[in-house]
Amino acid sequence: MDLLCNNCGHQGDKVDFRFLNHADSAGVECFRQCPKCHAAVYCEEMEEPEAYCGDTVWGTSKLRGKVFTRQRPPKNTEQER
Repeated sequence: MDLLCNNCGHQGDKVDFRFLNHADSAGVECFRQCPKCHAAVYCEEMEEPEAYCGDTVWGTSKLRGKVFTRQRPPKNTEQER
C-alpha cells in the first residue's frame, strides 16, 4: 500500500513511513511519519500484516530488559521534633 505525504509530496510504501500512533483508540486510522520531511501522515491501516524489511528485530538494543529506577533517599533514623 502506497502512502502520499501531503507536506512534501513523497510517495512510498507504508513500511517506509514510521508508525507514530493510532488516531483513534478503537479504529484502524493511524499516523505515520514521512521519511523525507518527518511530517505526520494520516492513513488507514488495513488488516494485512506489515512486512518489516529492517536488518534487526524491533526493540533489540543494549537497553532491552534493563530496569531503570531512582535511587531512594537515605532513611532518616532520627526523629525530628
